[in-house]
Amino acid sequence: MAKSINRFFEEIGMHLYNGRWSWGAEKDHMIVLRTWADQCNVRERRVAVLHQRTLVESASAGLDERVQHLKAIWGGGVAAYTVIATAVDPTLADRSIKSYRDALFAIDSLEVDHEGTFYAGYSRVLDPRDFRSDAVKHRTTPSSGPFPIDKQLESGLSSATVREKLPHMREWLIGAARSRTPVRYAELMQRFDLRYETLFTSLKQLGLACVVANEPVIIALVVDKDTGRCSKGFKEVFGITDDEAERKRCYAYWSFTQSETVLATPQGKANEEAAQRAGEVDDREQEDRVARFMSVEIRQQQSAFRRAVFLAFRGRCAISGCDVPEALEAAHFRGRDWREGHNQAADGILLRRDLHTLYDRGLLDLSDGIAHFSPRVLHHYVHLDGLDVATRF
Repeated sequence: MAKSINRFFEEIGMHLYNGRWSWGAEKDHMIVLRTWADQCNVRERRVAVLHQRTLVESASAGLDERVQHLKAIWGGGVAAYTVIATAVDPTLADRSIKSYRDALFAIDSLEVDHEGTFYAGYSRVLDPRDFRSDAVKHRTTPSSGPFPIDKQLESGLSSATVREKLPHMREWLIGAARSRTPVRYAELMQRFDLRYETLFTSLKQLGLACVVANEPVIIALVVDKDTGRCSKGFKEVFGITDDEAERKRCYAYWSFTQSETVLATPQGKANEEAAQRAGEVDDREQEDRVARFMSVEIRQQQSAFRRAVFLAFRGRCAISGCDVPEALEAAHFRGRDWREGHNQAADGILLRRDLHTLYDRGLLDLSDGIAHFSPRVLHHYVHLDGLDVATRF
């Protein structure tokens, strides 16, 4: 696979709404879906685009997008296509892409079998260079009958709408942490107009954001009304066996973390004195992490450069988010040379040591602000391929 599937979508002008979880893209009455080779019947020229069990069980943020895309294709009159990918391991529920066919399959119509699986029938395969001209004239045929997904199974909220709510949900939960108060699942659903399907998608996104930011997992505050504990999914997704201990970590962390804008907290704002203490604690912790980073042996001339880059990226790898100082290195951008005085923060990027090595050896490309790994190493770094590269934190 010479380039990531995210790059493929970009090159045909169909940017994925979110490169990590989107299942397809839509723009100007054009829709391009991602589908799987093991679910394609070449003889019948059709490929599965949604399974009933996925509709019921999936907590992926991309599910709602897929439902809305299929709804548009079902109605007909859109230029719909699919890109077919091969999974690294088709037996896993959480798949990753091993490769994909560098082509677009023109979708003619949708049909649903007796088990509730949606199939897209296709008639033509075209080169990506012909996509735009083909989309001018290609249109899907309307399917017969109403869209066959029960409205109770539709979230009623697009992924974009859910995403817009996430910052407000986070702010509200931070308020709960500061008041040392857990909240119930039903309370969260009612306050933010969430349904069962979107509740767990939202919680997963909020929790993963905490992991990336090296924070306690704030969704540990959301508990069952009867047990007072998190659901088993919390342990399965985040590997945290003691949710009570994680709640205490949340209370401590946000009691001493500088105040964020709070939309509607259960107990109001944190007091200013705690916020001031938070700044002092954060400063001491940052200085300690800088000292650990600077203790790693390196060329003496590089010292000021390394410190400047480390501080600019707040001690986190620009791709992986790793914040272990001993594992990080300040890398010069290509074309910048420390011998020529290019030793300002703007001359470099903070990378995990292995990623720095790949970058220096031409196996990692960051030129367009997205991480693209060489096919030689992609099998090991597929989980990072296509991610946005942070410019600063």
